[in-house]
Amino acid sequence: MTVLPLMAVLGWSVITTGRLDQQRVGQQFSVTTHTAAQELRQRIDAARQLIAAMAAGGVPGMNDSDCDARFAQLVHLRPIYNNMFVTDMSGRIICTARPLPAVDGQPASLGARPYFAAALTATEPLVAGWLPGMANGRPILPVVMPVRDPQGRPVAVVGASIDLLAFVQGIRAELPADSAVTLWSSEGALVVHAGPVPPPEPAGVASALRMGRNGGTAMAADVGSVTPVFSLPAAQDLPERVMMLEAVSFGTESLTLGISMDEARLFGPVRALMSSNFVLALWLSAGLVILSMAVMRMVLVRPLGRLSHYAKAMARGEAPRHIPDVSKVREISDLASTLDALFADLAEREVQRNRAEDALQRALAGMERTVAARTAELADAHEAARLRARDLERGRNRERIAGRMTDLIQSCASVDEAMDVLARMMPSLSNGDRGRAFLHRPGQAALEPAAVWGAPLLPGHGITEDDCWSLRLGHAHVSRADGTMPICRHLEAVPGRHLCVPLIAHGEILGMVTLERDDTDDRTDWAEGEIAALDRVALSIANVKLRETLRGMTIRDPLTGLYNRRFADETLAREVAVARRDGRPLAAIMADIDHFKRFNDAHGHEAGDRVLRMTARVMADHFRQSDVVCRYGGEEFLILMPGATAADAVARADAFRRALAGTVEESDDAALGPVTISLGVAVFPETVDDDARLIAAADAALYAAKHAGRDRVMLDGQVQTAGILTG
Repeated sequence: MTVLPLMAVLGWSVITTGRLDQQRVGQQFSVTTHTAAQELRQRIDAARQLIAAMAAGGVPGMNDSDCDARFAQLVHLRPIYNNMFVTDMSGRIICTARPLPAVDGQPASLGARPYFAAALTATEPLVAGWLPGMANGRPILPVVMPVRDPQGRPVAVVGASIDLLAFVQGIRAELPADSAVTLWSSEGALVVHAGPVPPPEPAGVASALRMGRNGGTAMAADVGSVTPVFSLPAAQDLPERVMMLEAVSFGTESLTLGISMDEARLFGPVRALMSSNFVLALWLSAGLVILSMAVMRMVLVRPLGRLSHYAKAMARGEAPRHIPDVSKVREISDLASTLDALFADLAEREVQRNRAEDALQRALAGMERTVAARTAELADAHEAARLRARDLERGRNRERIAGRMTDLIQSCASVDEAMDVLARMMPSLSNGDRGRAFLHRPGQAALEPAAVWGAPLLPGHGITEDDCWSLRLGHAHVSRADGTMPICRHLEAVPGRHLCVPLIAHGEILGMVTLERDDTDDRTDWAEGEIAALDRVALSIANVKLRETLRGMTIRDPLTGLYNRRFADETLAREVAVARRDGRPLAAIMADIDHFKRFNDAHGHEAGDRVLRMTARVMADHFRQSDVVCRYGGEEFLILMPGATAADAVARADAFRRALAGTVEESDDAALGPVTISLGVAVFPETVDDDARLIAAADAALYAAKHAGRDRVMLDGQVQTAGILTG
């Protein structure tokens, strides 16, 4: 009776341990599939943000001859994109990263694509359903948006196509070699597949999707009821496999991502361990039964048999009922001696039985200790599962914070604004760790401090790539004062533990983040999830930097580096509104280089470009940082001076004129100089009461300066020179 409960406890322990191990494997498989689906969502969001930035910037130079080369370079830097393109309003391709074949002798066009009509009226990036790519026939996910002129009318369509085959191959490269990755449409049609085995039948996948939508759960055979996987039966020479499904929605469309693995590879080790535990339990139970039978035979069966034999003999009258007086009858005395010997033998056997019972009690105590040990192991397993669940919850919280931070950074207008978001949210993401962020600034060799949170002991000075092991290695590095790992030079004499994580995107080092913990902090080193979150931040900062670059391309003159006419027109409208609202003056200066055409004819266009750059450099040095200096067209420049009076504007313009006349630019064959310039000044409301005529008045003053002999400053319709006006 004692053996049966022990056998039940052993069987329950084996079954419970096996189910927990299978549940853990299923949860790991689920996390892998969810991570892959989340990466596809991030790829789609990044494409939407890139297209939105390009559409907002007007796609500069989309009609230039080198437009295809620039788009091809962007696609080369981002292999996830199959193509990037710009079309006119009819859908004809006017700029593309990959050449598209002509159809019936006509240029390639997207006009017949089902999403093109909707793209013309879209107000934000439109993610269409999957289609075969026109460049190479690979499955793509188009992202398109119209480009609008300043009046809001669409003039072109810019788009990019996400290469779904490249995405699937990238996911599979991170999985075991026998894994397969598949994408289906929302109707269950196969989109793309990568793996060593053929994709499952679409009908079976569609059935699994319907079960999920109707509240059912697709289960694999012999898998715990909490593991949501889809079983693929063996076919031909292929083993049975299991697949995890997750839907990725974007707008009104969706794709279903499936990852399949060999069922024996995934659950085989767990089942083998459970089988070996069952065999061990059976052998142990058999041993207990044999031991119990042997003890019972020795202790109970034989003594009872002797007693039964003596009783039967007495019942048959073959044995005396009473011992006769031994002093009178010799035979009775011998019989008494025999009975005494029998009783002595029975007493000895009683001693042996007691010893056997003691041995049995010791065996039972050992079994109880074994059961207690197995129970403790099971409790430890439960505790480990609880800790894993806690770690998973922390990881999900970290993912939510990292996702929120990534969304905010993606919405930033500049890298500096992104650094402010980083400084505010890093304490939550890093669980209270102090730290600093460093960035590569244009034109600087060292990384400069860009953000700080907490009160780190790390000093806030610039560092070079040789100062930090993480920048040398290209991955995270932990510096400890215990001497087990080398310490970065910029952390020497700084107490505590430090984690340095390089911010790398598209092969470019954008900066570095350093996290700091005290020596008394009993936490272990930083987890891989925290480092991976910072890698996502690096990609977001790269996108912000790209948007800044694209914005600079739309508002900067490429020759002189000054603002272009488009930015001047936007700024003029804004500053006029501010001047009218606040009642402060706004000065406009139109400037034109004297005899520039004759200079070009005499020295060549290359020398003319150098003169324009020299003029822009001197102009930037002689006007305030709050002034807006623009190249208005050709050799003509416009300077907007918010808050400047007529006297201030004329004085500043004349100082610039004199400085330019005294500047000489050295050329290969001769010095380029002196260069003279004529300037016209108009001020609202001091000289012009109608703000709409401000630029026209400044232009009229410029022409008056030209007709008066050039190399001078004229104020809005007056003939006085700058020297007379400034006294």
